[in-house]
Amino acid sequence: MEWYYATDNQQRGPVAESQLDDLLRSGAVDRNTLVWRAGMDEWKPMHSARSLPPVSLQNAPPIASPPLAGTATCVECQRVFPQTDLVFLNQSWVCGQCKPLFLQRLMEGAPPPTLAGPAWRSGKQMVLRSEAALPDRCVRCNAPANGFRLRRKLYWHHPAWYLLIIISLLVYAIVAICIRKKAVVNIGLCEQHRAQRKWFIIGSWLAVLGGLGLLIGGISASSGKTALGGIVLLLGGAIFAAIKVPVVSATKMDDAYVWAKGAGEQFLGQLPLWSGKP
Repeated sequence: MEWYYATDNQQRGPVAESQLDDLLRSGAVDRNTLVWRAGMDEWKPMHSARSLPPVSLQNAPPIASPPLAGTATCVECQRVFPQTDLVFLNQSWVCGQCKPLFLQRLMEGAPPPTLAGPAWRSGKQMVLRSEAALPDRCVRCNAPANGFRLRRKLYWHHPAWYLLIIISLLVYAIVAICIRKKAVVNIGLCEQHRAQRKWFIIGSWLAVLGGLGLLIGGISASSGKTALGGIVLLLGGAIFAAIKVPVVSATKMDDAYVWAKGAGEQFLGQLPLWSGKP
């Protein structure tokens, strides 16, 4: 049986199963390395794609250099700690309380838990699965999100369906609801960008409500200028909300993946490059 594996954002292989075991023991790959073989629908972490040989602490992969200082999430209890309160073992952050359990997993050859689901970078967009667990960083600036997640539903349909608006806006709306694809994303945001988004929402509502008030007042007073100003303010608030309030938006979807724009360059820089489906 021949296997392919991914390291340094590149596909490698094929290798025999025994060679893959040797790579695991040597530390060239780990249990979270993505692998694929003929018959699999998609790339999966090695620990979920195949049974693994027992790994003792003496033969465990060398401890890698930890990432930059900040906060991180314990791979066992899923809680966020300062990195000074964690240890970096087998390329995973572990808190002091969970360290014995994590070491026991290694000695028994059991697969360690994983935090982040699959997500990749494709140009200025990220590619991910619905409900994928993204890194605990702000998608805008890559600052620590400290466990905060903004849960949002994204919708998308092929742009050609917009041509139905020429026939009827109602027809388009009905068809779009029927044929659109949906994905759920859990987005990390830092305190600064959470506050910024809150003020965008407040400002948009104030503009819409103010515009509505001017429109009603202008109609009541038979003032065309006031009513027109209300329409402009109302539409401006709605357009501002549509542009500024969403953190990410879908540019494409298929049955397995969603392409989303809106993530910052620093956040995208930590994701592996998208090389297409296996």
